[in-house]
Amino acid sequence: MEPLVDQLGGSLEGLRRSEQRAAFQSGTMSIGPVICYESVFGEYCGGYILKGAQALAIITNDGWWDDTPGHRQHLRFGALRAIETRRDIIRSANTGISCLIDQRGDIHQPMAYGETGAFRGKIRLNQEITFYTRWGDLLARVALFLTVVFIAYGSVSALKKGHLILGRRRFPPA
Repeated sequence: MEPLVDQLGGSLEGLRRSEQRAAFQSGTMSIGPVICYESVFGEYCGGYILKGAQALAIITNDGWWDDTPGHRQHLRFGALRAIETRRDIIRSANTGISCLIDQRGDIHQPMAYGETGAFRGKIRLNQEITFYTRWGDLLARVALFLTVVFIAYGSVSALKKGHLILGRRRFPPA
């Protein structure tokens, strides 16, 4: 899909290979820049951590959500990414909720929806790699694999016993 992704530019940025992005370096500090909806994808954000990011910065345009629960849900995705990666997050959202999110997912200094302003705060830098950052959605993949195995086993078992009914016919026919 790479040629298609390249043609669409940033709209499918989460599908780009991780070699095409890097954390920003400033002295001894490294920040992973997460743009808007990329914060929804945990493994994508973890890619910045694997490239050395000690904190994350989510820059987003929450204006298109209007004053719906969408911009608050988008904020909570940032908190989830902080917990998964154990990284502090600086969240800058035009019209949305700008704030600092600590490594536990606690939100600090939130600005109200539509409020204009600035704030100053401190973030903690972390270099440890969490299980989720290293392995991503491994547990979900294992659960999906086991679900497919159990469904296949159950279907084969039901076919052998003649209990599987598809449509109005019983297989194998009685």
